Amino acid sequence: MNFWEILGAWVGAFFVISVLTMLWKDNPYFRFGQQAIIGATIAHYVLFNMKNVLNMALIPISKGNVILVVPLILGLLMYTRLSPDHAWFSKYPTSVLVGVGIGVMIAGTLRGQIIDQVKATVVDIFTAGTTFDLMNGIIIAVGTVTAITFWLFTREHKGALGASAKIGRIFLMVSLGTNWAGEEVWYLTQIIGRLIFLINVWIKGAILGMA
Repeated sequence: MNFWEILGAWVGAFFVISVLTMLWKDNPYFRFGQQAIIGATIAHYVLFNMKNVLNMALIPISKGNVILVVPLILGLLMYTRLSPDHAWFSKYPTSVLVGVGIGVMIAGTLRGQIIDQVKATVVDIFTAGTTFDLMNGIIIAVGTVTAITFWLFTREHKGALGASAKIGRIFLMVSLGTNWAGEEVWYLTQIIGRLIFLINVWIKGAILGMA
């Protein structure tokens, strides 16, 4: 390992261990590592956004694309929040961002989470090529419908609605349990990766000098 690789291994090990010390208790070492990571992340995004402004606004404007002056001015108006007397100017870009964001969110939600989900649920039943595909489509359809009825609170859960809601609760529990298991596997993968880094790169490579 060369000098920069050894330095990188020590810096990486320093921050990995600082985060792991939180398993013991809150301490200055953990807080320093936490604040350093947050600061580095903020600095990265500041530089990233400055580069975006330069490449997507200032350079195109200098080449004659003057329409980009409008979003540039709206972006600059966001900084008026730093002045209490002029903070109201920031309402204009904020309203534009909220309006565009809601429009995109509604369109994406309708398309991805409602229309496409309904199509996938129904099509799987009528286009099933095998018995397994048919059973899979039926289970998805039943789970979707019963899970929706679980969230219907306009009527008391009695009779058919109550039975459907109970089945939907089972599907929801299975779904949430599966998602939670996936999250746990992801976190375990990350911690295993960091432990491998500490053993192979930091201890064996940087400290012991082993290849």
